[in-house]
Amino acid sequence: MKLVHFTLQEQFHFGMVTDANEYVDLDTACRDYYGVNPVKGADPSRFRDMQAFFSGGADSVALTKKILEYVDRRRAMGWTPRAATGARYLFKPEEGIKLLAPVVHGQKIYCLAQNSRSHLAEQGKSPPAHPYVFTRFFNSLVGPSESLVLSPAGTFPDVELELACVIGQRGKRIAAAKAMEHVAGYTIALDMGYRDLQYPGDGPVDWVMGKGFDATMAVGPWVVPKEEVGDVYPLAMELKVGGVTRQKGETTDYVFRIPEILEHLSQGITFEPGDLISLGSLGGVPGFEFGNASRKLQAGDQIEATIAKVGRLTLPVKAEAPPPPAAPEKAPAA
Repeated sequence: MKLVHFTLQEQFHFGMVTDANEYVDLDTACRDYYGVNPVKGADPSRFRDMQAFFSGGADSVALTKKILEYVDRRRAMGWTPRAATGARYLFKPEEGIKLLAPVVHGQKIYCLAQNSRSHLAEQGKSPPAHPYVFTRFFNSLVGPSESLVLSPAGTFPDVELELACVIGQRGKRIAAAKAMEHVAGYTIALDMGYRDLQYPGDGPVDWVMGKGFDATMAVGPWVVPKEEVGDVYPLAMELKVGGVTRQKGETTDYVFRIPEILEHLSQGITFEPGDLISLGSLGGVPGFEFGNASRKLQAGDQIEATIAKVGRLTLPVKAEAPPPPAAPEKAPAA
């Protein structure tokens, strides 16, 4: 099950991508399903967005499967799925679908640093005593239909592949033993930053300048519910740039796992549905080690990130558009 946010003709939809590469608006399809299969006390608006879906937990996943079976039955009868109101809820990519980041704007993004043994080894560092985390903001986020953008302010742009988990249930002071009850599913994260700005020679690590620029983190292309992924240790991961492998490994390389991370952060943070935790970068394959100049991104690069059972995220890299030329100054009046 691939859960997505998408737009068509500027209209927002929450839904999923089918195995036939069709897009289902789950909110409209759910209303139609309940119209034909009434259930006392059912909430036909429960799929208005990803956040509402997550709040339903495993019940949302089970209901979605029933809706898809219903859609397939109706389609087998020669009917194009359309709600009783006349609203469509089945779309094809060629209609102009634009995939958005499958997380809810306004929620929180946490990123793990120094959280894989291979990445620590290539930096010559020892594992931290507890999860080492920085935050990102939504100005840095782009979706699968967009590009990572290179700023002229940085000279060493680099990108890393990470597994990310999406929170589905609200909670604070979450015990590690209960942590997975708060996880909704998984997605792919591409964490781009500027090594020269992150590690200035005359000061401490600067996470804001290194990792906070506009359009430097891509998430997507969808969220796969945890029930379908199962145990995420191990999952194979691979990052290619221009068809050349830069990172390759497994999630077993991570030092701190999701239960430990969530327990640590939730000591003082209330997690909400839609919050994102990106688990950290793997080390580079030989030739693409940390700090190696070959890792520098260039405008025109094509990035392909793959995580087993989650999917593939591909998008280009482009240079930031130059500012418009300044208007000429008017000559003073005589």
